[in-house]
Amino acid sequence: MKTLSILSAFLLFGTSAMAAEPATPLPSTAPSSMERELERQIDRFVTYPIANRAAAMDGEVLVSFVIDAVGKVRVINASSSNDALCAYVLKMLDKVDIGDNPEGTWKTTHIRFRFGPEA
Repeated sequence: MKTLSILSAFLLFGTSAMAAEPATPLPSTAPSSMERELERQIDRFVTYPIANRAAAMDGEVLVSFVIDAVGKVRVINASSSNDALCAYVLKMLDKVDIGDNPEGTWKTTHIRFRFGPEA
């Protein structure tokens, strides 16, 4: 039993003395400042259309867009079974302006907006 304890201690401490390879940092997944600003402005402008409660403003709107060189949303595709809701979302996205985008057209973004009364 004493031999087993000495052998275990040797293996435990003997191998821990070896230097480990330096860790390779993972690519950053933190959102860029442009992504944060885009999210902030979408949250600000695209909200449930309370003023239009009389109309049926419930449903989903699927939107694909890019950000152009001046920081404006350019919609590629938008679809919804509720035409009024789709028009509302497009009108609100037109207000988004994240500022100059010196790299030119920015990646295609796909968002599903879901609207309905809160329970």
